[in-house]
Amino acid sequence: MLARGVLAFFAFTTYYIALSRIPLADAAAVFMTAPLFVTLLSALILRERVGLERWSAVVIGFCAVLYMLNPGSTLFKIESALPLFSAMCYALIPIINRHIGLSEHALTMGIYTTTSYFLLMILASLLITVMPTPTSDNSMLQGVFQDWSMLQPTEWLLLLLAGVIFAAALLSITQAYRIAVVSTVAPFEYIYILWASVIGYLMFSDIPSSRTLVGSVIIVACGCYIIYRERNRRGQPETVISDSKQAGSN
Repeated sequence: MLARGVLAFFAFTTYYIALSRIPLADAAAVFMTAPLFVTLLSALILRERVGLERWSAVVIGFCAVLYMLNPGSTLFKIESALPLFSAMCYALIPIINRHIGLSEHALTMGIYTTTSYFLLMILASLLITVMPTPTSDNSMLQGVFQDWSMLQPTEWLLLLLAGVIFAAALLSITQAYRIAVVSTVAPFEYIYILWASVIGYLMFSDIPSSRTLVGSVIIVACGCYIIYRERNRRGQPETVISDSKQAGSN
């Protein structure tokens, strides 16, 4: 539970920092490499067998990320790689869920995660306060170490709303992965790229670049293919959970 909370802290915090520096659609597209990381880490940590087809999808997906980030160009910013680190941390959470998901309630897992996040954020805030402000002109560091200013009532309300939405989303996705087949739930996470693009355009006037659009399509295609191959490999029908529950009740 503690490891899950620590991973969630790094996953979400680095993603929030990235959002303050890069367009929402770009961050969302890079973050959606999480299913690729799940496959990669499952092979490295859980020693699961990954066939040539899924390895090919992982490689192609990460090549699409490199295409989007365009490292080496004058437009590349180190902040653009933060969603990639966030996706890696986020991908480790389902691996932990495989061990504790059937024995722990979704509400319990959510409480431990949010509590860990709260305590770690207090610790990080205290460290940032006592540490000297770096002299670097990097906008990301300047944003993290900027002077504290009191929030206005409207900002408190927005933070409260964000907390309610976050809690609802966390409980929903945790419950979904607890009771449903992973290959059934996972494809719906890619809708996040669509929502991020629409909200980014309507609220921040962000227009996704051609690299972001092409890379997003490739990443979604690779992720869905991995999920499809995983479903076929396990040979689990989508109704396996409901069937088992019905059999148990009988």
